[in-house]
Amino acid sequence: MLDDVLGSIGLHQSGSPLDFAKLREPFSHWLQHQAVTPEDFAFLVSLVGAFISEYLICESGAERVLVGPRIFLRLPVQSGVAREFDPYATASGVLSGKTSLDEFLTTVGC
Repeated sequence: MLDDVLGSIGLHQSGSPLDFAKLREPFSHWLQHQAVTPEDFAFLVSLVGAFISEYLICESGAERVLVGPRIFLRLPVQSGVAREFDPYATASGVLSGKTSLDEFLTTVGC
């Protein structure tokens, strides 16, 4: 999904490996310039949540875990210590304008 969407908006060459470190800033910038309608909100939450998940897995060693029926990320903070959070709830906050995707990913140490 990420490959197709990021390719269709001109941020990525579809079919080539995703470079999340290089995509972080342009994707965040693209998101900030979108007029998010209620009809598009759920799709964009899934897109941004997937990006957060894959970015943190690839760049920070996060793990995807199931907590009941929900998907969370377990992000190492220091040796033996990790924090868990819902990337889709975070995506909802990003799309609601509480923070930018780039700011969030910088805040969590990436």
